[in-house]
Amino acid sequence: MKKVKVCKHCSNFDNKEIKSWAKDVDCKLKFECIGKCRKKCPELTDKYFGKIDGKLIICSSKEDFFAQMK
Repeated sequence: MKKVKVCKHCSNFDNKEIKSWAKDVDCKLKFECIGKCRKKCPELTDKYFGKIDGKLIICSSKEDFFAQMK
């Protein structure tokens, strides 16, 4: 089971949608700060990002990130 961490405020996901996807692919999802605020990292403003098994994953679409969660 993969462990996924995303920030509710900065990772650009709809919280209900990513919760549903995590349940479908059997991932452990946690909402918390991952230390990549959009204020500190403006290059992430239009990206979808989070940590999967401790590794920072940055994608240009939520579908790409969801595929990494499988």
